[in-house]
Amino acid sequence: MKENRINKAPESRMVGKVLSMIDHLYPTIENEARRIFIDENKEAMKIIKRKFDFRLAFHAWFILKFEFPSGATGMEMADSFPMDFFNKDEKIMIKNFLNYKESLFKILKISRNKRDYKIKDLIDKRIYLIKTLDFPAEFLERQLIKSAIIKNIEGDYFFYGSVQLFNIKDRSNFIREMISVLNIEKIIREKRKEGIIEWEFDKENKHKKDASQP
Repeated sequence: MKENRINKAPESRMVGKVLSMIDHLYPTIENEARRIFIDENKEAMKIIKRKFDFRLAFHAWFILKFEFPSGATGMEMADSFPMDFFNKDEKIMIKNFLNYKESLFKILKISRNKRDYKIKDLIDKRIYLIKTLDFPAEFLERQLIKSAIIKNIEGDYFFYGSVQLFNIKDRSNFIREMISVLNIEKIIREKRKEGIIEWEFDKENKHKKDASQP
């Protein structure tokens, strides 16, 4: 029943449409990407217990980080898709996904029902309230987690993909090294935003328009 509730979220339906778009553009690429994901995330694979959790982790990576032959990620392609495939709200959600934040967080407080998490970003020190529906109850206050968080259409934040827990004795060195890695990834993401995706039928229409001009 919990999974059904998640699947009714507008963000989940939007992700489903993005995956359909990808399947139409690249019908066989998901299986290849799945193998790459497993190979590149061997440590994460050790803590994923359920097929549902694997799907969440894989699809988060698949649409946010995997680079397609177009040179763009799945969500970048969705954002630039020139046809009216996505409605107004879905386009807002796509922008929210593109602005996802991945960082190392410290859990400050967990609500009694285990659904609301107050967390602190250890890079910029900002504090977020994360609302969840189906989330493991074994997490504790003061623990360190690495995750991506995204703002939903209603303005609330949620965890997206896998949430990796760290029980580290030497926290200072670990936090310093992890923040260094995350900052490098952030720089790469910012540079990606400077790219331009040019669709084949866009180029064809542009050529026709140019040819019709005197």
